[in-house]
Amino acid sequence: MTFPFPAGETVTVVRAPLVDDGYGNQARDWPAAARTPHDGCAVAQGSRGGEAFTGDRNAVLSDLQVFMRPGADVVATDRLEVRGRTYEVVGEPFDWSSPFTGVRFGTVVYCNRVEG
Repeated sequence: MTFPFPAGETVTVVRAPLVDDGYGNQARDWPAAARTPHDGCAVAQGSRGGEAFTGDRNAVLSDLQVFMRPGADVVATDRLEVRGRTYEVVGEPFDWSSPFTGVRFGTVVYCNRVEG
């Protein structure tokens, strides 16, 4: 497999700076976030999807796996914009490589979105 994927899509990494929230705490300033597009990505559905019913709340859960270029600059505190929707990165992104040849296939990022 080589990157970018010939029919891949653009995924945007959204990274917000930390700012003082006025109470001595650090908080992400999402309106001031930097946006970095990454082309040639592959997007696949994750393991979770559907609806969750909690009390009087109907929530729609969506998980994605995003395959990016090797060494893509994305961290656990980022968000990803995929197909017009914003997803939270879940856990640390990791480099996917062959244990036999050492070939680096790409960076895998798990992300999710909860609506409702």
